[in-house]
Amino acid sequence: MYLCDIHSHTKVSHDSTAELSDMARAAISAGLRELCVTDHHDLLDFDGRPAPPFDWPAAKAQSRAVKAQLGDKLALRLGLELGSAPYDPQTARAVLAQGGEELDFVLGSLHNWIGTQGGRDLYFSDYGKTPGLARKAVESTLAHTWTLVKECPDCYDSLAHIVYPLRYIRRDGVEMTLAGFEEQVRAIFSQVAATGHAIEINTCRGRDLDCWPLLLTWFKQCGGELVTVGADAHRPQDVAKGISQALDMIKAAGFGCVATYVRRRPVLHEL
Repeated sequence: MYLCDIHSHTKVSHDSTAELSDMARAAISAGLRELCVTDHHDLLDFDGRPAPPFDWPAAKAQSRAVKAQLGDKLALRLGLELGSAPYDPQTARAVLAQGGEELDFVLGSLHNWIGTQGGRDLYFSDYGKTPGLARKAVESTLAHTWTLVKECPDCYDSLAHIVYPLRYIRRDGVEMTLAGFEEQVRAIFSQVAATGHAIEINTCRGRDLDCWPLLLTWFKQCGGELVTVGADAHRPQDVAKGISQALDMIKAAGFGCVATYVRRRPVLHEL
């Protein structure tokens, strides 16, 4: 089995202080063969305002330095988690162009309410306090996700954590899954599959695993072929958490390979 984790963060992200060298050492200790660093660049900040530019010089410099240190101990890739691309597709494309040939992989993510609902990160809402807010959060995310996959297919390679709002809905004691949103999710998955893109199985540091078998089944039925895995680690101790279980789920759902990316092209590894 090809052990890889292609969703991780370092100090280049606004919500991490991790050194890339420490993340790489943790990956090697966990038995990974490949690690991709996908530092955040959301076009909208936590409060829904336009975010500052991404620090490509810092991202590239640390990647080059650690690659030189590693030799053949670990395949280290440079990626980006690009958030809210539909908010400003022209800017999103310009950000990706700045990555140049060093950019291997792009996760397309959505962390914020759509603009007409305030635009803040879903993290800040209290889903246990306001009846119906949890459902609205999922509907907002899926609507925004549809816009991403339909209108901005060049702004992502793998669709990141479609279950993102569930993290905070469950945090606030509200039980919800995507089972009640099958039509919307299948439409998104069909579009992802039709354009040759992947979906990500995001383990959320080993905490979010139960929701994925059903979604993998739907993706397979919608013609999906490419699946990536990531622990979404922001600290070295969380690298690779839940990855083995995720790979087992992918295989059980009928997929023969897991995908990684080099220069934004998929590379398939047999499970």
